[in-house]
Amino acid sequence: MTVLRLGSLLFRLHPGALLITLLAIAILVKLGFWQIDRGQEKQAIIDRHEHAAIYTEMTPTTLTELAQAADSEIEFQGQIQAEPIFLIDNQIHQGRSGYHVLALVRPNQVNDWLVPVNLGWVPADFNRAVLPEIQLPSSEVTIQGRIRIPAAQPFMLQAQDFSNFDADILHRIQYPELDKLANALSTQMSASLAQFIVLQDPQADLGYVREWPIVVMPPHRHYAYAMQWFGLALAALIVFLVASRERTTHIPTNKNNKESL
Repeated sequence: MTVLRLGSLLFRLHPGALLITLLAIAILVKLGFWQIDRGQEKQAIIDRHEHAAIYTEMTPTTLTELAQAADSEIEFQGQIQAEPIFLIDNQIHQGRSGYHVLALVRPNQVNDWLVPVNLGWVPADFNRAVLPEIQLPSSEVTIQGRIRIPAAQPFMLQAQDFSNFDADILHRIQYPELDKLANALSTQMSASLAQFIVLQDPQADLGYVREWPIVVMPPHRHYAYAMQWFGLALAALIVFLVASRERTTHIPTNKNNKESL
């Protein structure tokens, strides 16, 4: 038991309770800073969207540049690869669960690259074992959309494993981790995977249901959540100190005790 004295206040700190409280405070503070980081990321996305460039062709030079050109508009012609097709799971549209269809397009200008293109939302069957039928054109298509860079460290319930990847089937994934997909595809297809995704324009004929908000949650909401986490951390500290405070009465000194005998 650790005794802490602050002026006239005396606190008896139980090691176990102290450890749990410090751990809780550390987690709450970390969540607060995580929300601040997310708010800054969302603000950066909004700023990039407002000052985005427009690319009307895709060349080896711009492919490298485009990896840094998030939220810029792009238009190019190419061929959709019949397989593999990726279904991004747990996508909600008007209250119904479904998938985003992620196809790989080989641009005419850069034949040794594959560009992931999100063609939009399709509904999921009530039976999770039944995957939707995806029909894509075999002729040349025009891709019109906006460049999006996936999060480097997305939140997922479990890590994705592409070690047994098969390019000949439909794949259901949690999130498009492009670095892992690139490694898996390198052994199956003779092309490099672009490290960005194109969100097909909602007005384009090609694709499915498409609604692309700039950000799902505005920056100020993240900052508000950060203040809540910091407030909970402060509250946890106050509760611990109040619970540890010892209410004492005046105890005579040894000298007074001797005189009273």
